[in-house]
Amino acid sequence: MLKNMRLATVGLILCFAMAAGAQGTVTIGKDGSVKVNSGGNRVNVGGGKVKVQTKDSTTTVQTEDEDEDEDEEGSDTVSGEKISITSAGLKKTIACSGNTKVSISSASNELTFTGDCAGVSVSGSLNKVTLDGVGKLSISGTGNTVTWKRALGDAKKPKVSVTGFDNKVSKAQ
Repeated sequence: MLKNMRLATVGLILCFAMAAGAQGTVTIGKDGSVKVNSGGNRVNVGGGKVKVQTKDSTTTVQTEDEDEDEDEEGSDTVSGEKISITSAGLKKTIACSGNTKVSISSASNELTFTGDCAGVSVSGSLNKVTLDGVGKLSISGTGNTVTWKRALGDAKKPKVSVTGFDNKVSKAQ
């Protein structure tokens, strides 16, 4: 899965570089796939492969499914005060213990974190994350939505860093 995410990241970088250089379109599918068309060039990321088409050539990289024999939790890990989510398409509720640092590097997850999370990092695409309490948020990638209920300590809101495309962070109503 990590290999897939790296290739997807490379594909997204190519997509944005192409889109910045000429008029084009970027389409994000419900499954987390990304398609970019710009100036006769195309980049498609999804389904375990990255396909780059130019006017003169086509290159496709097929990735291995490293998680094929693993259970639903895949390569997700919980270790002491760290939680790492790398599997795609999960719908889970997970408890944070106050000092917990969470890393989500995947796509199309619907995750709810109860308790207090010291820091949460979300990258990838189309993740929907709901947090009870959080101290620091770092959001990158494409189309991620993060909702938080309260900031930790005396802060009115968590420290937030957002990069990427079409990411949304808001306080729950």
